[in-house]
Amino acid sequence: MMRRALQIGLPILVLSFGVGGAGWLVMNQKKAAQVSTEPFHPNIRVATVAPQDFVPVIRVHGTVRPRTSVSLMPQISGKVVAMSPALIVGGLFCEGDELVRVDALEYKLALKQTAAEIRGAQAGITNALAQISSARAAKAQAEARLVREEAEAKAARSEWALLGRAGEPPELLVRGPQIREAKASLAAAAAQNEAAHTLKQSSEAKLEAAWAASEKAQLNVDRCVIDAPFSGRVQQVNFGLGQVIAPGITLAQLQPVDFADVHLALSLAQFDHLDLPKAFRGGTNIVGGPVVRLSATAGAPGKWQGRVARTMGEVDSATRMMTLIAQVKEPYSAVGDSNGTALSFGRFVKAEIDGKAMSKVMVLPRSVLRGEGKVHVYHDGTLKARSVTTAWSTRDVVVISAGLREGEQVSLTPVEAYVEGMLVNVGEKSGE
Repeated sequence: MMRRALQIGLPILVLSFGVGGAGWLVMNQKKAAQVSTEPFHPNIRVATVAPQDFVPVIRVHGTVRPRTSVSLMPQISGKVVAMSPALIVGGLFCEGDELVRVDALEYKLALKQTAAEIRGAQAGITNALAQISSARAAKAQAEARLVREEAEAKAARSEWALLGRAGEPPELLVRGPQIREAKASLAAAAAQNEAAHTLKQSSEAKLEAAWAASEKAQLNVDRCVIDAPFSGRVQQVNFGLGQVIAPGITLAQLQPVDFADVHLALSLAQFDHLDLPKAFRGGTNIVGGPVVRLSATAGAPGKWQGRVARTMGEVDSATRMMTLIAQVKEPYSAVGDSNGTALSFGRFVKAEIDGKAMSKVMVLPRSVLRGEGKVHVYHDGTLKARSVTTAWSTRDVVVISAGLREGEQVSLTPVEAYVEGMLVNVGEKSGE
């Protein structure tokens, strides 16, 4: 019985104590004093808008390349007997330098043979001229004899008729055999003259052919020495001293060094800010294009200056970039380089190009942008969003061409949980 009484009474006792304690706490609770609060106004920095002229600087990277690569090929065959010391990979040479010499003995012998053929043809012409003179003399003698014989024949016929003799006079009397002989001599002289003229024409043709052969032989002798067609650099060598070479074989690859091409990839937005002639945008070469300032990205320091020469004339379908070609004069002589460093082919460089000048634009820190094309304008203690037109932007600045007025103040500080027209406190001001 006692155990059952405890099971019933103990919970009732605990419950009674709980209810009493709760009532006491409610009767004796302390009320918290009310504290008045002011709304939160974030602190911001502002910049005052002032229009100014601005020249954007287009900064890109590019690779230095030769403007072309030329294959050095012989025009004759023969054994290489001499090579220039500069004819090694990376070697530099000047225009007109002797690069390769081929054994010329065979071609010099051919030149001597043509000289003999020229003399023979000239002798043939001299002989033909002598025969022509002889034929002309023989013709003149035959013509004179014929005239004389015909005159005697005519006199004999007159005398025969004067004597009153009938019939034809005897053939010997009228000089028949002599006349026929004179005519035969005249025909022979004419044939001799014609043969002499034919011999002269043939000798003249032989002389012309001999002169042509002589010029070709001399050309082959000259071709035994291969000179540099331009000042350049040796990219590759494919032969050696003592090797027999032939036409069509590439001896070496040469790169001209009068100019270096720097290929610069620009976005279409950057390209549109360049001050280029309209025709140039299609890839046309241009003289005196915009100046390009180049500097090294790694390795030995260097600064160079070139000019925009042309574009590739198309947009890369993969990158949507336009390739601009800048040219630097005499890159391996370090012209225009303050550090005396050559602008080697294959070097990766940074480039700066001044774009088209902008007038009366607002140049502000890039931190003023709030999303795409918006800024926060401060006025009478409040912030309001404003849409603006961005003409140019970099990592540091933004150039606004429309949407702001002179003297307005723009927030430099991003505000969390922005509400249109919210109250703010201005701390530091910039641009005043």
